[in-house]
Amino acid sequence: MAEKRHKKTAGIGGALILIIFNVLTITVFSVLTLVSSQNELSMVNRSVEAATTYYNAEKEAAVKFSKIKTALSNVTDNEEIVKITSEIGANANIMIDGVEISFKISIDENRSLLTVVNINDNNFEISSQKIVSENEFIIDDFIDVWDGLSPLQ
Repeated sequence: MAEKRHKKTAGIGGALILIIFNVLTITVFSVLTLVSSQNELSMVNRSVEAATTYYNAEKEAAVKFSKIKTALSNVTDNEEIVKITSEIGANANIMIDGVEISFKISIDENRSLLTVVNINDNNFEISSQKIVSENEFIIDDFIDVWDGLSPLQ
C-alpha cells in the first residue's frame, strides 16, 4: 500500500512539473508576441509619420507652384519672370529655351522636396520633383590607405 502511495505522489510531482513547464512556455511565448507586436506598431507609426510629412511637403509644393503659375500667367519677359519668382521665394535661371524655376519645401530637419519647373512660351511644366538631403556630407580623405607597395622597398 505504501508503494502505491509513493508511485501516486511521484506521478503527481511529474505532472506538476509538466504543468509548470507548460505555463512558463506559454508565458514566454506571450511576452515574445507582445514585444514583437509593439515593435511592429512603432515601425508602422514611423512609416505613417514619414509618409504624412512627405505628402504635406508635396501639398505645399503644389500650392507654391500654383502661386507661381498665377503670378506669372501673363508675363512673357524672362527678366520679369526671374524678378517675380524671387519675390515669391523661388530661384529662377534663364535658360536657352525659357526659364527654369526651382524651390525647396522642407520635409523634416534632414530632407527637403526640391521642385524644378520649366517655363517656355507661358507653358509651365514640372520637370522634376525629388527628395534632397539638407545635411552636408564631410568626406574623410585623410585615411592612410595601403597602395600595394611594401614599405621596406
